[in-house]
Amino acid sequence: MPIYEYRCEKCGAVTGHLASIRAIPATVLCEQCGGQAARIVSRPSIQLSAKSKVGRLDPKYDKMVDRAMRNTTGADPDHLINRRGDIAKGRPD
Repeated sequence: MPIYEYRCEKCGAVTGHLASIRAIPATVLCEQCGGQAARIVSRPSIQLSAKSKVGRLDPKYDKMVDRAMRNTTGADPDHLINRRGDIAKGRPD
């Protein structure tokens, strides 16, 4: 159920009210002073997945990651693969 917000016409306090779309209340009283409150439009809240968060990152972070990889040889994937050795030869037991 969505949360509708109302602003008091007397004191200006914002009150949240949980209601279904079909049962939006016609009148809401302010929780602070008891005055009449009018419905206001507020920003919606959305939840992003991890994949969409990564997609929205600023391209400058890619450069920062590349720079960090160049400065840290132990974190370089190619370095780790080369250090492992040739898999076809098996383990040197």
